[in-house]
Order: sequence, then C-alpha cells, then structure tokens
Amino acid sequence: MTVTQLEKAKRPEKRRERLPLVLEILPGQAAEGLVVVFEPGDYEHLSLKELAEDALSRRNLSIEEQMILEDIHRQLQGGKLLVRGREVQGSPLESAVVEETEAGEKYLYVPIRAIKPQEGGLGRPPGYR
Repeated sequence: MTVTQLEKAKRPEKRRERLPLVLEILPGQAAEGLVVVFEPGDYEHLSLKELAEDALSRRNLSIEEQMILEDIHRQLQGGKLLVRGREVQGSPLESAVVEETEAGEKYLYVPIRAIKPQEGGLGRPPGYR
C-alpha cells in the first residue's frame, strides 16, 4: 500500500446521512416565514427553484401561513427569491446547512428571502452634494 492509501484507510469514512429538508421562505426582512418540510427522497431530484415553487403553491395552509404567503406574493411583485444573497438556483443541497432540533434531530435548513427592491425614497436632503 502507498502512503496515501494508508492515510485514507485510517480516516473514518464519512457517511452521508439522509436528512429532511426544511425550506423557509421569508417575506422581505421578516423574522418568520412559510416553512415547508420535505422528507428524504422527496427533494433530491428537484432544483431549489422547483421546491420553492412547490412551497408557494400549497393550498392547505393555516390562517397565519396564508398571511405570510400573501406577504411573500406582495414582495414577489417586481421582486425575486434570494438564497444567501443570490437568486434561487441549483440543488437545495448547495444552499442547505445542517441544523439540529432541541431533541438532537438533524435536518437541512434553507432560508429563502422574497425581496422586492426598495421603491421611491426621499431623495437627497436640501444642501446635500
């Protein structure tokens, strides 16, 4: 065996866990958003954009979730979905971070913001150059 092969043999093999994916779409700068949980096997073959569209098309929502969804749709009128400062694209695993519940259960978390560009403004104050 070569030195490289021996080093690889000594390292513990990383096993990729199949974790649920928690997708949260937040309207603007809100602290709470629409949360959708995808079980392992339900999201791996879909893009992040497809998962977001699926989340936004859900109809069986509580009153609170419906209000959040309305806020999201308002933001998307002239706005866009962003994940980590970039437009939503690619695999959900590229943007996910592993988090853990208080009970110690791990899951993948992807926060998406529905951002509408700022409109209007007061302009420059008098005397500003």
